[in-house]
Amino acid sequence: TGMKSKTSLNHKISFNFSIEQYSLLIFISIGLLGAFNHSLWRDEMQGWLVAWRSDDLLSLWQNNAPSGHPVLWSTLIYLVKDITGSPLSMQLLHWGLGCLALICFWRWNPLKSWQKALFTFGYYPFWEYYFVCRHYVLAELLTFIFCSAYPLRRKSYLPSALCLGLLVNTHAFAWSLAFAAFVTLFVEWISTKEQRHSYFNNKYWILDLSVSLLILIVLTTLSIYSLLQVREAVDVIPSDFDIRHLFRVIGRVFGGYVLIIPNHQRWFDLIFCSIITIGFISVTLSFLKRSISASLFFISGISFLFAFNYFLYLGIGSRHYGYYFLILIASIWLALHSDHYSQDQRIDINRHIPLVESLSKLFPHLLTFCLAIHSAAGIHRVLYDFYVPYSAGKVTAEYIQAQGWSDEQIFGTRDVEVSTVSGYLDRDIFYPELNDWGSYAQWNNRISIDRKDTLFHLNSFFSKHPDINRLLVILSKASAFREMNTGQTKVQGDLRILADKKFERSWIKPERFYLYWVEKMD
Repeated sequence: TGMKSKTSLNHKISFNFSIEQYSLLIFISIGLLGAFNHSLWRDEMQGWLVAWRSDDLLSLWQNNAPSGHPVLWSTLIYLVKDITGSPLSMQLLHWGLGCLALICFWRWNPLKSWQKALFTFGYYPFWEYYFVCRHYVLAELLTFIFCSAYPLRRKSYLPSALCLGLLVNTHAFAWSLAFAAFVTLFVEWISTKEQRHSYFNNKYWILDLSVSLLILIVLTTLSIYSLLQVREAVDVIPSDFDIRHLFRVIGRVFGGYVLIIPNHQRWFDLIFCSIITIGFISVTLSFLKRSISASLFFISGISFLFAFNYFLYLGIGSRHYGYYFLILIASIWLALHSDHYSQDQRIDINRHIPLVESLSKLFPHLLTFCLAIHSAAGIHRVLYDFYVPYSAGKVTAEYIQAQGWSDEQIFGTRDVEVSTVSGYLDRDIFYPELNDWGSYAQWNNRISIDRKDTLFHLNSFFSKHPDINRLLVILSKASAFREMNTGQTKVQGDLRILADKKFERSWIKPERFYLYWVEKMD
């Protein structure tokens, strides 16, 4: 019997290791293929161009400031930009960070292997925070590092301080994760004598605590300064209570669980999804009650992000409400840690209340349900990216290069979308929004223009540049001359316009581009 048990255990360990091995191998391999195949869209290209056009760290800070995001992601791109001298440098960096996050997740997260596999190919770790090259991958990675290093707090707070300080320098939404982690650590410190006694056993605890606090203060101050530079652009919610807006924020929490956002114009959708969300949170808390740390992390993180969404910025797209999902995963991670580290305090209150116990038993099913939805969405979106380009910017630039037009005078609008083409061409384009040549979107200098005024701005360009009598024009989405078919010519005033080619195969609708030749007639 002993031999059979031992053999069974060996088979189980081997099976679990195979799931990890093959999951990571598939994840890493597809991610690498995606790095070479994925067509960047404007927000991704913005990060690359800001770093690429910066000559030093000071100019990097100045170029990044109008974006409203902390400078950490731009700094990392700046450090690797010369590896290939093209946006591929950023994509390989992003791929590496995404791989590190999932390696960390597989190595230290206590979830079952099949649950880890579902998570690995989920919407956020497999697509939104992996293929799409933005700073969100840093929030994911640093959150996973914090959870992995959480037991080290018994001896040192340095790992936690570094994670929290870097987290707040990734994105404004990441403050919710950092706040949750800080509250968890702080409450444990003041309420748990076992933690203090364990920490005091380190003879260098004073130095450790001092350096940890210094790191946290310096990095947090840097983040605050970055965010305050665009404070005038924040649409602060009016102080009057807005019930519809409240339901919309609850809908973001619902989206974090199941990737669906209710229609904010339909009261039934808002109320129905809010009721379900309350149920989701109740089931989650009934499971997390086993650990004070996990419960604090979840409650403080959700509360901070909820307040941020309500009072400052609701967020757009799944990338933003994905932070609710990261908070959920981190909370589960810490709760499962409590099963392995006996020093972690447990919450015994309400343990024998039937309703609480019943809800707790529902949590594994809820988690499986959410992970399955995320996995199906992630796999679908990744496969689709190999079929339909995320943006038509890359193929548009390749066409221009193939035709030998890279050195032609190029006029483009809207700048925020045409910047994608600029990045792939590695050259400036004249943007009427800037009334000047540029590459990335300069949010603090641009003036929004109406597409129907494109002809006026073309005439204005020729008037100011009498030595130029021909332009290659790149227009995005609802082109002012979209009714023209390829090869068609028409005359507008003293300008002759030739429709050259359309690039409409793009997931991002605004980044479908139209090329024209515009000549000034004598």
